[in-house]
Amino acid sequence: MAAKTQPQTRTRVFAYQASTVELTKRGSKNSLEIYVRRGEKLLGTLALGRGSVEWRPEGHRINRFTKSWDDFAAILDKEMKR
Repeated sequence: MAAKTQPQTRTRVFAYQASTVELTKRGSKNSLEIYVRRGEKLLGTLALGRGSVEWRPEGHRINRFTKSWDDFAAILDKEMKR
């Protein structure tokens, strides 16, 4: 008897690359924003600035996740070692 195969799911990724991005001083509103979507649904926004990284989930203004670049790098290092 043949093993059942898992149904395949397809994900489409659209990437729009900015020609230039200039990140200036902290809090200047000049940051790179990446809108993360699943299909047509917006999951949240990732804002990359010179001083910090911020995740803003869609519909949850209170649940923002803001970290300095050093703290964010430490989190990534920890997660990659799992």
